Amino acid sequence: MNTKATLTLLSLSLIWGCSFIFIKVGVESFSPIEIALLRTLLGSAVILIIVRARGLEFPHGHGLWWRLAIAGAISNTIPYVLFGYGEIHISAILAGLLNAMTPLVTFPVAIIAGIERSSSRRVLGLTLGFLGVLVVLGVGGNVASGSLLGSAACLLAAVSYGVGFVVVRKIIPITDEARLGLAGGQLLMAAVEALVVLPLFWHGTQTINPRSIIAILLLGVMGTGVAYILNYALIHEVGALGASLTPLIMPIFSTLAGALILEERLIWYQPIGAALILVGAWFVQRTPRLLSYD
Repeated sequence: MNTKATLTLLSLSLIWGCSFIFIKVGVESFSPIEIALLRTLLGSAVILIIVRARGLEFPHGHGLWWRLAIAGAISNTIPYVLFGYGEIHISAILAGLLNAMTPLVTFPVAIIAGIERSSSRRVLGLTLGFLGVLVVLGVGGNVASGSLLGSAACLLAAVSYGVGFVVVRKIIPITDEARLGLAGGQLLMAAVEALVVLPLFWHGTQTINPRSIIAILLLGVMGTGVAYILNYALIHEVGALGASLTPLIMPIFSTLAGALILEERLIWYQPIGAALILVGAWFVQRTPRLLSYD
């Protein structure tokens, strides 16, 4: 990995790691479904403006747009809402640690889909990862029910991400020329989905503080739009193997951001569990071939 690719990897990990504090601040004023809607609208706008300016290919055809809608629901709308709900109840630090489960979820789903192979080392990694989740959650200790609900939501979001990676790999034809257009189209369909279900979760207006607005703008423009662009640049530069290092580095930045900016507390056993998750994910990520959208 050359210097340019290394800087891209670190920048992407930093942006996605900080996304958890943006969500945490955002839920002070916005509901989870509103956050999902705003970040996908902003993210798709950033990408599609760039696609138009560079004269790149836009998605076309009803069949492709339907596939983008499926991918958007699984990879964006559902996990974005779940992380928003989860961070109402748990810290940004814990949400970032639980997100590291994504590669571990992708592995068994990819095997079922027939695009990855199993091995004893990967099974060991999967086992270590799930043990790490139990440690991070403090299973066996006195864990509040709200924390368990929030943690469960974030774990389900990680599951949705993992399934989404496989779905995108299987149903969307990705080429170098069409990558940004497809990413913008997927985010646009996710925004439409969030808008459609918004009335079902509408609880009226509430006071909106300025820092929540700033957080959502950063989450949409940087954590969704710019992050997708960096992700595709990294895949183009070093392939899926190099890009797959991102979920293993993100928890470092999400933990530092939560502790330094939000002054959240890291419980002593959480780094131990996080280490197990990351080691497990490292074993599982032998030769990943999945193209990540988030």
